[in-house]
Amino acid sequence: MVGVIRKIAVVVFCLIGVFTVASGAFHFRSQRTSGEKPEAIKSLRSPNGSYQAILLTWAGGGGLAPFCRQALYVVPSSIDATLSHLDKLYEVYSGVCDDFADHSASPKVVWRSNEDLDVSFSINRTAAFPGTVTLKKIDVSGNVKVRFNVE
Repeated sequence: MVGVIRKIAVVVFCLIGVFTVASGAFHFRSQRTSGEKPEAIKSLRSPNGSYQAILLTWAGGGGLAPFCRQALYVVPSSIDATLSHLDKLYEVYSGVCDDFADHSASPKVVWRSNEDLDVSFSINRTAAFPGTVTLKKIDVSGNVKVRFNVE
């Protein structure tokens, strides 16, 4: 009887170990985006054309460990929007991909003026899983103010 309980305990602890390693690998994979080519690049120029907001999206992982992360960069227009990755210095927003309640894509990025950028993003996914969002309310040049709206 003791031998059977011991074998069951070994199997249970092995399964816990496999689950722990798999979830750690998933977490590491979902956080790793720098240096990898994004799946989508969307660029939006400021009204006078001196700055651009560039939204990069990294997604993948397949059915067992899917991930999707986005980052928004505010850069001078002289920087090419097709770069595979930009310096984190320009990043003003990053977080997991999400949708608004009406199923439109998050984030929504709108230039209100040449130096005023509005970013609305959804936190609907956090109803089931915790998420990390990084925000910066002014760009690296100090000229563009970023306002965030959470929905």
